[in-house]
Amino acid sequence: MGKFWRIPTGILLLVVVIVIGMHIRAKYGREKEEKYLTMLKKNIALSSNSFPPNGDMPEDCSCRGKGVSPALMWETGELAIKSYVILTTDYDVPTPAFPVFNLSHWVIYNLPASVRSIPEAVTSEQMQMLGGKIGKNSMGKSTFIAACPPAGRHAYVFRVYALDQLLAFSIVPDKHMILDAMNGHVLGYGELTGYFQ
Repeated sequence: MGKFWRIPTGILLLVVVIVIGMHIRAKYGREKEEKYLTMLKKNIALSSNSFPPNGDMPEDCSCRGKGVSPALMWETGELAIKSYVILTTDYDVPTPAFPVFNLSHWVIYNLPASVRSIPEAVTSEQMQMLGGKIGKNSMGKSTFIAACPPAGRHAYVFRVYALDQLLAFSIVPDKHMILDAMNGHVLGYGELTGYFQ
């Protein structure tokens, strides 16, 4: 009987160790990004017609609604901008009380400098017409992942970066590839947070 209980107890301990490791990794990843942001100029005003700053995102931008992307617009100064990058991340997966994964919801890059807004429910065809490209989200797809928190009120952080160059990749990039590629080429950034529960 004692041997019987050792197996599930060992599995449980392994799961606990893995989850704690994931939590530490997610926390480190977020802190690394935030430290990187302290070295950049926050000189872009990012806003949305879909939700107010630090307000609740609409149901249409969630899995309980149409699952569409929100509208975004931004204002910059007279910078020598060549392109924009937009990254959207939920750092609260699965719950804000104990996050274990930083979920990348939306990855956009090489938006031309002339573009200063994206409409709500933008399609891949519209994005192509705007001149931008969509990278891979955490699910490995080139789409927007709608807000769908399993527990708690999650914060969805939208960041737009102004770059002094276009980015080139041999494959469809994910968030981390883009962060690495744009390092040293960021002229400034802006941030907007929306919530959903």
